[in-house]
Amino acid sequence: MNKPISDGLKAIITDVLTHLPEVRHWQKSFLTTLFTTMLLLPSKVTFSNLGRYSALNEKTYRRQFRHSFNFEAFNQACIERQLGTNRRLAAVIDASYVPKSGKKTFGLDLFYSSSAGKAKRGLEVSEIALVDLDSAQAYGLSCRQTQARVAGEEVATRPKQYACHLKDAHPHFPAGVELVLFDGYYAKRRFVDEVCALGLHGVGKLRVDADLRYLYRGPYQGRGRPKRYDGKVDITDRSRMVYEGELEPDQHLFTAVVWSCALKRIIRLALIQDSSTSKPRMALLFSTDPLLTAREIVRLYKLRFQVEFLIRDAKQFAGLSDCQVRDEKALAFHFNASFSTVNLAKLQLQQSQDPNEPFVFSLEGAL
Repeated sequence: MNKPISDGLKAIITDVLTHLPEVRHWQKSFLTTLFTTMLLLPSKVTFSNLGRYSALNEKTYRRQFRHSFNFEAFNQACIERQLGTNRRLAAVIDASYVPKSGKKTFGLDLFYSSSAGKAKRGLEVSEIALVDLDSAQAYGLSCRQTQARVAGEEVATRPKQYACHLKDAHPHFPAGVELVLFDGYYAKRRFVDEVCALGLHGVGKLRVDADLRYLYRGPYQGRGRPKRYDGKVDITDRSRMVYEGELEPDQHLFTAVVWSCALKRIIRLALIQDSSTSKPRMALLFSTDPLLTAREIVRLYKLRFQVEFLIRDAKQFAGLSDCQVRDEKALAFHFNASFSTVNLAKLQLQQSQDPNEPFVFSLEGAL
């Protein structure tokens, strides 16, 4: 990273930290050095490399990583400083596997690795980010490590852990955030109920064999309990759905307001049929807000993938997978620092962009 960008990065960090009164002077100085050094490192973000390429000693980094810091408040202040409070934002949540060896590291367990296509021993982090609906850019807000299953101990299920993470991060959502975007794994009642309990709406994906029911719209027969459902949804028979046209050539969009038996609530269904192959493929997207249009659901779900790019940059350029520590506090500090570093680099580059041109970010090109 060149010197002007580095100086601009320090200015952003200093300005944000001055608005966090609970941060003391020594921690402000340390964080400024840490974030700039993490982006300058030509190799892995380890304690030895941090000490080698900065004015601080390796032992200083090891000691400081065990101190607490409110990364959620810091990230929120960074985002609001750059984007303001009038931008249209949505929250997005995703989990990612982090390779880690050893026997004494906190949270070691079997977690699914999408790159390997199977469960592997290591760590997992749950990341909550904010996506700008206009520029289609994601900014990390909160990162939390998934707890491991321990024999003889009662540990919350992973969907419940993700729901608790969302609940704890919700106070740091800027005003106006009304949507949470997530993939098919999160489409479980426990998680979706938590989303709606927070006054938010979810946009996600369902299995193609999801148990759905059409809602009964006919007259009351006059006796007994009013009829609620009008048959099971068969995705191969779309005669009772509303056709919304083509998304792309050979991609057809259908929609209906239905009852989800798994989620126990009314949802807006967006069915995408891909006819480009000999055997048509289906994808079921949904929103807990029945008033949301099918095309908007598709657009929002595509924005969910911005968190994947955020995680990729944190792993490749901000040392998310390079942590040397083993205890819970230091791991949490390292994971959150990686995402905050990506945020700062993105916000700095965004300042130098022409506001009339679309903002395209690549951390690889910035270094």
